[in-house]
Amino acid sequence: MRKIILTATLALALLFMATLLTSGNLFARTMICKNDPDYFSKRCTLHPYAVTKVVNGNVVRGHLVGCQFKSYTCMVGVCEENNGPMQIPYYVSMDHHSGFCDLLCNNPTCKDPLGWQ
Repeated sequence: MRKIILTATLALALLFMATLLTSGNLFARTMICKNDPDYFSKRCTLHPYAVTKVVNGNVVRGHLVGCQFKSYTCMVGVCEENNGPMQIPYYVSMDHHSGFCDLLCNNPTCKDPLGWQ
């Protein structure tokens, strides 16, 4: 009986670790434009690979980006405004997080020489 409980516990632990490892980044990243005095417009929050969609039978993952009172879903080369009709094409790598902030958080644009950090 003890061996069965130990085996079941080990199997659950391995399943949990596999889920964590295959789920992508489980954190949000907030980037700041330091020279912007406004509290809200100087922040860009990116949730890497937080959105999943099936396109033509393939699972596609994308980012959720929030900034300046708007949020966007970015996948398959297009960022769509979540509460509006706007679609913005993107050509930056999915790993270039500050590039998404440059593209989407531009009212006002970040004029800090170091950009979004």
